[in-house]
Amino acid sequence: MKRNNTENADANMAQISVAARMSKRLIAIAEMLRGVDAGESGTGDFDKGDTCAEKGLVVADVGCDHGYVSIYLLQSGIAKGAIAMDVRKGPLSGAYDNIREYGLDGLIETRLSDGLKELSAGEANALIVAGMGGKLMMRILEERDPKRLLISQGILQPQSDIDEFRAYLRDKGYIIVDEKVLLDDGKFYFPMRVVFGDERLAADRHGRIHDYLHEAMTLLVDKTSCNETMARHICDRFGEINILNRDEVLKNYLEHGKKVSESILKTLEDKGHLERAEELKKDLLEIESALLLYR
Repeated sequence: MKRNNTENADANMAQISVAARMSKRLIAIAEMLRGVDAGESGTGDFDKGDTCAEKGLVVADVGCDHGYVSIYLLQSGIAKGAIAMDVRKGPLSGAYDNIREYGLDGLIETRLSDGLKELSAGEANALIVAGMGGKLMMRILEERDPKRLLISQGILQPQSDIDEFRAYLRDKGYIIVDEKVLLDDGKFYFPMRVVFGDERLAADRHGRIHDYLHEAMTLLVDKTSCNETMARHICDRFGEINILNRDEVLKNYLEHGKKVSESILKTLEDKGHLERAEELKKDLLEIESALLLYR
C-alpha cells in the first residue's frame, strides 16, 4: 500500500509543471528553442534536415543548477532529451533529485562537467548556456567548439561583457538569428539564439540569410549622427535584432541607462574625474543615439 501511494505521488508530480519554480528569464530562454530546426542531430539517429517537430532536440544544458530548464524543455515538448551539466557536485546532485521527482530520469542525464569538456560529439544538437559571465562563456565555447560537437545552435545569455561577447561570436563565424531583452525581478537580460555552423539554419522561410548587423548599422547611420564605428558598438552593446525590432523592453533599458549615466556623470564632473567622465559621455551618446530610433 505504501509503495502504491509513493508511485501515485510520483505520477502526480510528473504531471505538475516545473514552470512554477522557475524565473521568467529561464522560461523565456527555454522557449527560444521552441520549434527550431534541429539540423545535425544528437544521439547519431537524426538525419541532416530533420526538424525538431519530426525528430526533436537533445539539449546540453551547461551550468544546469537545479535542472529546471532541462525539465521544462521535456515537459513542454520543446526537446526530446537533455544532458544537464554542471561543474559543481552539489547543484548537480540537486538537479538529479529534481529530475527524478518529475519522473524524467530516463530522458534527462546529469553529468559533472566543466563547461562542455565531458560532452562527446553527436550527444546533443542544441545548447543552453545562461547566467554566466561573458568571458567565462567565451572560454567554454573556445575550449570545446560546438561545431565539432555537432551542436547546430543554442541559446546563450551572458551576464556581463555583452558587447565583447557578441563581437567574439561574429569573429568565430557564429550567426545571431534571434534575440530578446528580458526584464525579470528588476534586472535586464539579453539572451540570443545562435547558429554555430550550418548557415542553412540561419535562413528565413524564403531561404534568405539576413545580415542583421549591416541592416542595423545602416539604420543607425541613416537615422542618427552615428558613424559606422559607433553604430557597430551600439549593436554590440544592445543587439542588432533588438535594435531593428525597436524592442520595447530595450527602450526601457536605454531610458534607465540614460538616467543612471547622467547621474553618475554629474558626480564625476563635480569631483574632477574628467577622464572617466569623457568615457561615460561616449556611452551616453550611444544610448541617446539608440533612443532616437524610437521617435
